[in-house]
Amino acid sequence: MAHIYLCYSNQDKELVDLIEDDLRDRGFHIWRDTTDIGDGVWANAIQSALAAAYTLVVITSEQSMQSETVLKEIAFAQKRNLPMLLVQLELCTVPEQLERSAVEKISFVRVYQAGLTESGLEQLRNYRLSMTNLTAALDNIYPVRTYINELSHSNIDDVRENAAKQLGSLGDPTAGEALIKALGDQDSDVRYFAARSLGQLQIETAQRPLIRLLEQDDDPDVRASAAVALGCLDDPNAIGALVEQLNHPDRFVRAGVLDALGQLKATSTVNQIIHIMRNDPISDVRAAAQNALCAIGGQRAEHALARAGVRCDDHTS
Repeated sequence: MAHIYLCYSNQDKELVDLIEDDLRDRGFHIWRDTTDIGDGVWANAIQSALAAAYTLVVITSEQSMQSETVLKEIAFAQKRNLPMLLVQLELCTVPEQLERSAVEKISFVRVYQAGLTESGLEQLRNYRLSMTNLTAALDNIYPVRTYINELSHSNIDDVRENAAKQLGSLGDPTAGEALIKALGDQDSDVRYFAARSLGQLQIETAQRPLIRLLEQDDDPDVRASAAVALGCLDDPNAIGALVEQLNHPDRFVRAGVLDALGQLKATSTVNQIIHIMRNDPISDVRAAAQNALCAIGGQRAEHALARAGVRCDDHTS
């Protein structure tokens, strides 16, 4: 799961703890080094965490900018061209290269200043303002939260449709619950992209809702999308429901089901797929049957393909 990598000095831990807790409460996923990682595995641990991060949030202070560990983490991030946000706790000297490469700088300086010179209420107000700016910057870099909100609450069909589509592309499984709910959207395009994205994200809990969509939706394109998504989930329990749709009157539904059966390597359906390959009136459906047989494999499928003069090397399974 993609996360924010928090880069900081232990001397700033108190405020970093507060920022982390607040970000988690707002639905962000955080990684930070809170344990003693041995020197021998430090680089591997940091590289693994950075590889799964979508941004590096650098907490800048006099202490952090003098920390060898912080500077190493920044160097790793720069090698990966990872977007970086600077969270400024106090006025301090920041390396010029870091200043230039940062996507944005969020100031928390007034939080400290208010703590020294103003009331606790003013300090809280400044903190909330800084957190609002930080979350907005994070959403600009990685807009999963934005798209989930649009999918769940927008009254505009095109906005919900785009959100459902983009959530699949971003690859973050935290969108699963919102996408499952969107399978019941009044707009068929939203349902179509919600089903597709659930397949892309391989959300296992979506299997039953997708089967209902495959069996009951009024729009054949949505049924086809649900079929393909079920294939992506890699759960053979969906095979029975898919087989029931092999004779659906819409060609896209039949092709989508065949695609799924191929992905699931449904050996029990080979004879039915061979029949479709030989007899379906639509060439695209016959081609989908060939692809499915190539994906499933086995002596019976290979024999039928050979008799039809089909080379699996020429087909994408």
